[in-house]
Amino acid sequence: MESQMKTVEILINDISPRVLKTSLFTAGMDMQEGYKFRKREVYDYEIEFFLSSEGFMLIDETIYPIKKGDIVFRRPGQITQAIMPFSCYVIFVDLLGNTGKDSENYDFEKEQKFQNNYTNEMLNLIPPVVHTSFNDRYHYLFDAVLKEFINSNEVSSVLLKALILQILHQLYIDIKNPFTNGFIPISSHYFMLKKVVEYIQNNIGDDLSLKRLAEFSGLSPNYLHMLFTKTMNIPINEYITILRLEKAKGCLVTTDSSVSEIALECGFENIPYFSYVFKRRVNVSPSQFRKKYRYL
Repeated sequence: MESQMKTVEILINDISPRVLKTSLFTAGMDMQEGYKFRKREVYDYEIEFFLSSEGFMLIDETIYPIKKGDIVFRRPGQITQAIMPFSCYVIFVDLLGNTGKDSENYDFEKEQKFQNNYTNEMLNLIPPVVHTSFNDRYHYLFDAVLKEFINSNEVSSVLLKALILQILHQLYIDIKNPFTNGFIPISSHYFMLKKVVEYIQNNIGDDLSLKRLAEFSGLSPNYLHMLFTKTMNIPINEYITILRLEKAKGCLVTTDSSVSEIALECGFENIPYFSYVFKRRVNVSPSQFRKKYRYL
Protein backbone atom coordinates (compact mmCIF):
# COMPACT_ATOMS: atom_id res chain seq x y z
CA MET A 1 0.00 0.00 0.00
CA GLU A 2 1.47 3.36 -0.99
CA SER A 3 1.89 5.68 2.00
CA GLN A 4 -0.05 8.92 1.80
CA MET A 5 1.19 10.03 5.20
CA LYS A 6 2.04 13.69 5.55
CA THR A 7 4.05 15.54 8.16
CA VAL A 8 1.81 18.29 9.50
CA GLU A 9 2.62 20.96 12.09
CA ILE A 10 -0.22 21.48 14.56
CA LEU A 11 -0.94 23.51 17.67
CA ILE A 12 -0.98 21.77 21.03
CA ASN A 13 -4.65 22.74 21.35
CA ASP A 14 -5.38 20.84 18.13
CA ILE A 15 -4.71 17.53 19.88
CA SER A 16 -8.06 15.83 20.47
CA PRO A 17 -7.23 12.13 20.91
CA ARG A 18 -9.59 9.23 20.29
CA VAL A 19 -8.73 5.72 21.43
CA LEU A 20 -8.89 3.29 18.51
CA LYS A 21 -8.01 0.21 20.53
CA THR A 22 -6.35 -0.72 23.81
CA SER A 23 -5.35 -4.03 25.32
CA LEU A 24 -3.23 -5.73 27.97
CA PHE A 25 -0.55 -8.06 26.63
CA THR A 26 0.69 -10.59 29.21
CA ALA A 27 1.55 -13.69 27.17
CA GLY A 28 4.95 -12.31 26.25
CA MET A 29 6.52 -13.16 29.60
CA ASP A 30 5.92 -16.86 28.89
CA MET A 31 7.58 -16.70 25.48
CA GLN A 32 11.13 -17.78 24.79
CA GLU A 33 13.73 -15.09 25.34
CA GLY A 34 14.59 -13.47 22.03
CA TYR A 35 11.38 -14.57 20.27
CA LYS A 36 10.54 -11.99 17.61
CA PHE A 37 7.16 -10.94 16.32
CA ARG A 38 7.06 -10.10 12.63
CA LYS A 39 8.14 -6.65 11.53
CA ARG A 40 5.21 -4.37 10.77
CA GLU A 41 4.37 -0.85 9.74
CA VAL A 42 2.90 1.60 12.24
CA TYR A 43 -0.25 3.24 10.88
CA ASP A 44 -1.36 5.27 13.91
CA TYR A 45 0.07 6.55 17.18
CA GLU A 46 0.89 3.72 19.58
CA ILE A 47 1.75 4.15 23.26
CA GLU A 48 2.91 1.25 25.43
CA PHE A 49 3.57 1.02 29.17
CA PHE A 50 5.66 -1.97 30.25
CA LEU A 51 4.67 -3.87 33.39
CA SER A 52 7.68 -6.18 33.14
CA SER A 53 10.33 -6.71 30.52
CA GLU A 54 13.62 -8.30 29.65
CA GLY A 55 12.95 -7.74 25.97
CA PHE A 56 13.65 -5.23 23.24
CA MET A 57 11.78 -3.09 20.73
CA LEU A 58 12.92 -2.41 17.19
CA ILE A 59 11.79 0.99 15.95
CA ASP A 60 12.99 1.81 12.46
CA GLU A 61 16.67 0.80 12.50
CA THR A 62 17.31 1.02 16.26
CA ILE A 63 16.87 -1.78 18.82
CA TYR A 64 15.96 -0.41 22.27
CA PRO A 65 16.30 -2.43 25.50
CA ILE A 66 13.00 -2.23 27.39
CA LYS A 67 12.64 -2.37 31.18
CA LYS A 68 9.74 -2.27 33.62
CA GLY A 69 8.14 1.19 33.71
CA ASP A 70 9.35 2.24 30.26
CA ILE A 71 7.05 3.99 27.79
CA VAL A 72 7.31 3.29 24.05
CA PHE A 73 5.91 5.97 21.75
CA ARG A 74 5.53 4.98 18.10
CA ARG A 75 4.52 7.26 15.24
CA PRO A 76 2.83 6.63 11.89
CA GLY A 77 5.23 5.47 9.20
CA GLN A 78 7.71 3.75 11.51
CA ILE A 79 8.74 0.10 11.25
CA THR A 80 8.57 -1.87 14.50
CA GLN A 81 9.25 -5.35 15.83
CA ALA A 82 8.69 -6.69 19.35
CA ILE A 83 11.34 -8.95 20.87
CA MET A 84 10.25 -10.98 23.90
CA PRO A 85 9.88 -11.32 26.82
CA PHE A 86 7.68 -8.51 28.15
CA SER A 87 4.16 -7.62 29.26
CA CYS A 88 2.53 -4.28 28.62
CA TYR A 89 -0.50 -2.08 28.10
CA VAL A 90 -0.84 -0.73 24.56
CA ILE A 91 -3.05 2.10 23.30
CA PHE A 92 -3.67 2.95 19.64
CA VAL A 93 -4.56 6.62 19.25
CA ASP A 94 -6.19 8.80 16.59
CA LEU A 95 -4.35 11.92 17.70
CA LEU A 96 -6.71 14.56 16.29
CA GLY A 97 -9.80 12.36 16.33
CA ASN A 98 -10.29 12.84 12.60
CA THR A 99 -9.19 9.62 10.86
CA GLY A 100 -12.68 8.14 10.74
CA LYS A 101 -11.28 4.72 11.63
CA ASP A 102 -13.69 2.23 13.22
CA SER A 103 -12.65 1.49 16.80
CA GLU A 104 -15.01 -1.50 16.93
CA ASN A 105 -13.07 -3.38 14.26
CA TYR A 106 -9.65 -1.77 14.48
CA ASP A 107 -6.77 -4.10 13.61
CA PHE A 108 -3.28 -2.60 13.89
CA GLU A 109 -1.79 -5.43 11.81
CA LYS A 110 -4.13 -4.88 8.88
CA GLU A 111 -2.90 -2.76 5.96
CA GLN A 112 -4.64 0.60 6.16
CA LYS A 113 -4.29 4.33 5.63
CA PHE A 114 -1.51 6.05 7.55
CA GLN A 115 -2.42 8.74 10.04
CA ASN A 116 -0.47 11.97 9.52
CA ASN A 117 2.76 12.46 11.43
CA TYR A 118 2.06 15.55 13.54
CA THR A 119 4.68 17.89 14.94
CA ASN A 120 4.68 20.57 17.61
CA GLU A 121 6.70 21.62 20.64
CA MET A 122 5.36 18.80 22.81
CA LEU A 123 5.28 15.93 20.33
CA ASN A 124 8.74 16.70 18.98
CA LEU A 125 10.27 16.16 22.43
CA ILE A 126 8.90 12.64 22.91
CA PRO A 127 11.53 10.02 21.96
CA PRO A 128 10.72 6.42 20.95
CA VAL A 129 11.47 5.18 24.48
CA VAL A 130 11.05 7.09 27.74
CA HIS A 131 12.52 5.79 30.99
CA THR A 132 10.12 7.04 33.65
CA SER A 133 10.26 7.43 37.42
CA PHE A 134 6.50 7.54 38.08
CA ASN A 135 5.49 3.94 37.39
CA ASP A 136 2.41 4.04 39.62
CA ARG A 137 1.11 7.17 37.90
CA TYR A 138 1.43 5.69 34.42
CA HIS A 139 0.09 2.32 35.55
CA TYR A 140 -3.04 4.05 36.86
CA LEU A 141 -3.57 6.03 33.64
CA PHE A 142 -3.08 3.10 31.25
CA ASP A 143 -5.26 0.84 33.39
CA ALA A 144 -7.98 3.51 33.52
CA VAL A 145 -7.93 3.77 29.71
CA LEU A 146 -8.33 0.00 29.36
CA LYS A 147 -11.18 -0.25 31.89
CA GLU A 148 -13.09 2.68 30.40
CA PHE A 149 -12.63 1.37 26.85
CA ILE A 150 -13.96 -2.12 27.60
CA ASN A 151 -16.84 -0.73 29.68
CA SER A 152 -17.66 2.19 27.41
CA ASN A 153 -20.85 4.20 27.47
CA GLU A 154 -22.18 7.24 25.63
CA VAL A 155 -19.77 9.64 27.38
CA SER A 156 -16.66 7.43 27.62
CA SER A 157 -15.00 9.29 24.75
CA VAL A 158 -14.74 12.37 26.98
CA LEU A 159 -12.91 10.52 29.76
CA LEU A 160 -10.71 8.59 27.34
CA LYS A 161 -9.66 11.82 25.66
CA ALA A 162 -8.80 13.32 29.05
CA LEU A 163 -6.76 10.27 30.06
CA ILE A 164 -4.70 10.28 26.84
CA LEU A 165 -4.05 13.99 27.28
CA GLN A 166 -2.87 13.29 30.84
CA ILE A 167 -0.47 10.63 29.54
CA LEU A 168 0.94 13.03 26.94
CA HIS A 169 1.22 15.81 29.52
CA GLN A 170 2.98 13.52 32.01
CA LEU A 171 5.41 12.38 29.32
CA TYR A 172 6.22 15.97 28.45
CA ILE A 173 6.82 16.89 32.11
CA ASP A 174 9.02 13.84 32.68
CA ILE A 175 11.06 14.49 29.55
CA LYS A 176 11.64 18.11 30.57
CA ASN A 177 12.89 17.00 34.00
CA PRO A 178 16.50 15.78 33.69
CA PHE A 179 16.24 13.94 37.02
CA THR A 180 13.43 11.66 35.87
CA ASN A 181 13.91 11.22 32.15
CA GLY A 182 17.08 9.14 32.27
CA PHE A 183 18.65 11.21 29.49
CA ILE A 184 21.58 12.60 31.47
CA PRO A 185 24.50 10.54 32.76
CA ILE A 186 24.87 10.00 36.49
CA SER A 187 28.04 11.97 37.25
CA SER A 188 29.81 12.35 40.58
CA HIS A 189 27.68 15.46 41.26
CA TYR A 190 24.35 14.12 39.94
CA PHE A 191 22.81 13.29 43.32
CA MET A 192 24.12 16.45 44.97
CA LEU A 193 22.58 18.58 42.22
CA LYS A 194 19.30 16.72 42.66
CA LYS A 195 19.42 17.56 46.38
CA VAL A 196 19.99 21.22 45.51
CA VAL A 197 16.89 21.22 43.30
CA GLU A 198 14.83 19.58 46.06
CA TYR A 199 16.19 22.06 48.61
CA ILE A 200 15.16 24.98 46.41
CA GLN A 201 11.67 23.55 45.91
CA ASN A 202 11.16 22.88 49.63
CA ASN A 203 12.60 26.21 50.86
CA ILE A 204 11.44 28.65 48.21
CA GLY A 205 10.77 31.40 50.76
CA ASP A 206 14.20 31.21 52.40
CA ASP A 207 17.64 32.54 51.50
CA LEU A 208 18.50 30.87 48.20
CA SER A 209 21.49 32.97 47.26
CA LEU A 210 24.15 31.28 45.18
CA LYS A 211 26.49 31.51 48.17
CA ARG A 212 23.99 29.71 50.42
CA LEU A 213 23.31 26.99 47.85
CA ALA A 214 27.03 26.53 47.24
CA GLU A 215 27.55 26.00 50.98
CA PHE A 216 24.70 23.47 51.01
CA SER A 217 26.11 21.56 48.05
CA GLY A 218 29.78 21.72 48.96
CA LEU A 219 30.55 23.07 45.49
CA SER A 220 32.03 26.42 44.58
CA PRO A 221 29.47 29.09 43.53
CA ASN A 222 30.83 29.30 39.99
CA TYR A 223 30.91 25.54 39.50
CA LEU A 224 27.41 25.09 40.94
CA HIS A 225 26.07 27.78 38.61
CA MET A 226 27.74 26.16 35.59
CA LEU A 227 26.62 22.63 36.52
CA PHE A 228 23.03 23.70 37.22
CA THR A 229 22.72 25.66 33.97
CA LYS A 230 24.20 22.83 31.90
CA THR A 231 21.96 20.18 33.47
CA MET A 232 18.68 22.08 33.81
CA ASN A 233 19.07 24.27 30.71
CA ILE A 234 18.26 27.30 32.84
CA PRO A 235 20.38 29.50 35.16
CA ILE A 236 19.85 28.78 38.83
CA ASN A 237 18.61 32.31 39.65
CA GLU A 238 16.08 32.15 36.82
CA TYR A 239 14.84 28.77 38.08
CA ILE A 240 14.35 30.19 41.58
CA THR A 241 12.50 33.25 40.25
CA ILE A 242 10.10 31.07 38.25
CA LEU A 243 9.28 28.92 41.29
CA ARG A 244 8.81 31.98 43.51
CA LEU A 245 6.43 33.59 41.03
CA GLU A 246 4.45 30.35 40.70
CA LYS A 247 4.02 30.24 44.47
CA ALA A 248 3.12 33.94 44.57
CA LYS A 249 0.39 33.44 41.97
CA GLY A 250 -1.13 30.66 44.05
CA CYS A 251 -1.02 32.74 47.24
CA LEU A 252 -2.61 35.74 45.54
CA VAL A 253 -5.57 33.68 44.38
CA THR A 254 -6.06 31.30 47.31
CA THR A 255 -5.20 33.40 50.40
CA ASP A 256 -6.16 36.73 51.96
CA SER A 257 -2.53 37.63 52.67
CA SER A 258 -1.41 41.09 51.63
CA VAL A 259 0.91 41.55 48.67
CA SER A 260 3.77 42.42 51.02
CA GLU A 261 3.16 39.29 53.12
CA ILE A 262 3.10 37.13 49.99
CA ALA A 263 6.30 38.72 48.72
CA LEU A 264 8.11 37.85 51.95
CA GLU A 265 6.64 34.34 52.03
CA CYS A 266 7.92 33.71 48.51
CA GLY A 267 11.44 34.89 49.24
CA PHE A 268 11.30 38.47 47.92
CA GLU A 269 12.74 40.63 50.70
CA ASN A 270 12.36 43.80 48.65
CA ILE A 271 8.62 44.45 48.12
CA PRO A 272 9.02 46.95 45.25
CA TYR A 273 11.33 44.49 43.50
CA PHE A 274 8.69 41.76 43.84
CA SER A 275 6.09 44.01 42.23
CA TYR A 276 8.53 44.95 39.47
CA VAL A 277 9.49 41.35 38.67
CA PHE A 278 5.88 40.16 38.86
CA LYS A 279 4.59 42.81 36.45
CA ARG A 280 7.50 42.32 34.05
CA ARG A 281 6.96 38.55 33.91
CA VAL A 282 3.16 38.32 34.19
CA ASN A 283 2.26 41.62 32.47
CA VAL A 284 0.00 42.72 35.34
CA SER A 285 0.67 43.84 38.89
CA PRO A 286 0.13 41.42 41.81
CA SER A 287 -3.06 43.27 42.78
CA GLN A 288 -4.40 43.15 39.23
CA PHE A 289 -3.58 39.45 39.00
CA ARG A 290 -5.53 38.78 42.21
CA LYS A 291 -8.50 40.77 40.94
CA LYS A 292 -8.45 38.93 37.62
CA TYR A 293 -8.39 35.38 38.97
CA ARG A 294 -10.20 35.61 42.29
CA TYR A 295 -13.93 35.96 42.76
CA LEU A 296 -14.49 38.24 45.75
